[in-house]
Amino acid sequence: MKKIVLFIPLILLVILTSCDRRKSKIDCINDAVSNFNKKEKLIDLKYYYPESYTEIKTDSIIYKTFKVSVKNYTLMDHQILIHQSIKNLNKTSQFHRVFASDIVVAVANKIIYSKHISVEKFRDFESTDFWNNATLEHVWVNQEQSDTERLSLGISIVNPKNNAFKLYEILIDRSGNEHLTLIKDHS
Repeated sequence: MKKIVLFIPLILLVILTSCDRRKSKIDCINDAVSNFNKKEKLIDLKYYYPESYTEIKTDSIIYKTFKVSVKNYTLMDHQILIHQSIKNLNKTSQFHRVFASDIVVAVANKIIYSKHISVEKFRDFESTDFWNNATLEHVWVNQEQSDTERLSLGISIVNPKNNAFKLYEILIDRSGNEHLTLIKDHS
């Protein structure tokens, strides 16, 4: 009986010392992966169209009557998110920059029309989903529709998120009065 009494504490001592709370291999691997992922950062890749500031300025004289200056340019602090995806640790975002235009029209060296054109000017006319992601594409002088009494400007507005567009025409008479017309709606 003495042997059993001495043997039981010895077995308990061996059992207790063998439980040193070590982690299993699976727990060690899971901890290592978790620590690695905490240290890794998400890479945020951003692509813009156009990539940099773009400005196109056109000066025209129409029928020796209208002197027109059209400046189309990007607004570098405004963009439309087109697509976003996350794969592994890469987050990729594609943006389309917002455009605006400045138009100055003169007759006999007197400025009769001077306006800043952006999507905001058109958004007030109708409230559809098209305008949520729309931007001015460009403004141009439509020489074929212009004559000595009125100037025709074409305006293209695009929604790059759903590939929709609208075409407008602004007619400006010799007094600087404008008339806006929707020519084509592909939205």
